[in-house]
Parts: sequence; structure tokens; C-alpha cells
Amino acid sequence: MLNNYNFLRPSLVERSLISTLAKRDISARYKNSLIGIVWSFAHPLFMLVIYTFVFQYIFKAKWGGTQEVNASFASILFSGLIIHMLFAEVISRSTTVIVGNVNYVKKIVFPLETLCWSLILSSLVQFACGLGILFLFLLVSGSPVHAGIIAIPLVMLPMVIMLVGLSYLLAALTVFIRDLEQVIHVMVTVVLFTSTVFFPLDMVPSIIAPLIKVNPITIPVEAVRSLVFDISPLNYKDLAIYAVVSTVFAALSYRLFNFLKPTFADVI
Repeated sequence: MLNNYNFLRPSLVERSLISTLAKRDISARYKNSLIGIVWSFAHPLFMLVIYTFVFQYIFKAKWGGTQEVNASFASILFSGLIIHMLFAEVISRSTTVIVGNVNYVKKIVFPLETLCWSLILSSLVQFACGLGILFLFLLVSGSPVHAGIIAIPLVMLPMVIMLVGLSYLLAALTVFIRDLEQVIHVMVTVVLFTSTVFFPLDMVPSIIAPLIKVNPITIPVEAVRSLVFDISPLNYKDLAIYAVVSTVFAALSYRLFNFLKPTFADVI
């Protein structure tokens, strides 16, 4: 049986703890830097400037596919990369969220689940900064900004649920299998190049398109691009299937996390 902690809806007290831990995490990242949290905006802005220079002015790259797109290759690429960066940060840091917080693990009454949530919340702040830079770039460059962007939180919700499940799973398993940290570094690269970050889905041969869709970031990348650039109609069927799979996966991962949790202190 699941305990009183709802794996998708923490209690009011737990939400307050998650918020505090996330703020502490964001603050710790830039504690000794000169401009502090401004780096959250400066880093994606620098990336976008580099992508624009390289792909638009050096390679003169254009987004392929059957649909005409009124946006630069760099901005379309960037929209996919910030989603991959969200995925990469969550799964990479999840491998250390338990083993790196021994003091919390030793506290019997501390809800360890909040460590996973605070990590995800902190990563979402970085993702939001990246989105802000993308929208600002579109406005400055004169590219159309479609009203559908207000639905981005809705289409990203299934991916956030998937990340919750991945965080629970990796946080628990890494306590027992420390090699997972190295495996995840490889997985991050594989996910990047087997998703549609660098190419549109309609350029993929139909025989392997289902395999590309299995990639955990392909559906969110396609959905966000549909909303931001109006590249193709939003695929509600794919999003619905992704949402169901994500929810089931997160529930199972939470069960496993709770099953293994009593042994964390002994192993660490």
C-alpha cells in the first residue's frame, strides 16, 4: 500500500519543504558567482546566440520537412535543446539525490520523496528561463509568436510526471548500483541524438518513426514546437498516450522507491 504521501500531489507541509529545498538548491548553484542567478538567463542566452551565429549565418541551415516554417533553424533547435537539458539535468542529478544527502537519509521522519521533487522544481526554473530567452529572441527577431504558447505548461505536464518517475527510480536504484551514474551520462547522449531535437519527425522513415516516438523527449519536443512555431498540428493522441504511460510509470517507480527506502540508511 502507498503511504500518505501522494506521488503526484505532496501535502501542504511537504510542498513548503520542497519549495525551501529548491530555493536552497538554486541559491547554492550560484553562491560564489559574481552575477548569481542571472546565470540562469545568461547561459541559455549565450547558447542561443552561438546557435544563431553558427547555424543561421555560417551553415545557413534551414529546418527540413514538408512544412514551411517561418522561424530560424537556431530557434527551433534551441526549443528542443532546452527540453533535453531539463531531462538531462533531472536524470543526472537524480543519481546523487539520495547518496549525496546522507544526513537526510539518517533522519527517520524526513520525507525523502521531497528531495526528488525539489530537484525537479529547481530544474523547471532553469527550463522556464530558457523558454523566456526563446520567446524574447522570437520577438526581437520579428518571428511570429503564436497564442498556443500559453498551453506549453499543459503539454509539458506529462513529461514532468515522467521525470518524477525517473527521479524516484534512479534515486532509489543508485543507492544499490552506483554504476548507474556512468550509464546515465551515456543515456543522456543517446536520448539527444535519437529524439527529434535536430530534425523534424516527418523526415524520419515511417519504419523507424515509432521507435523515435518511444524516446522520452520526442513527444514533448514535437508538442512544444507545434505550439511555438505552428510547425504541425498538435498530436493529441500521442500526448494522451504519453500522459498515461508517464503516470503509470511514475506510480510504479514511487512504489519501488517506498519499497527500497527502509534499506537506504543501511546501504549508505
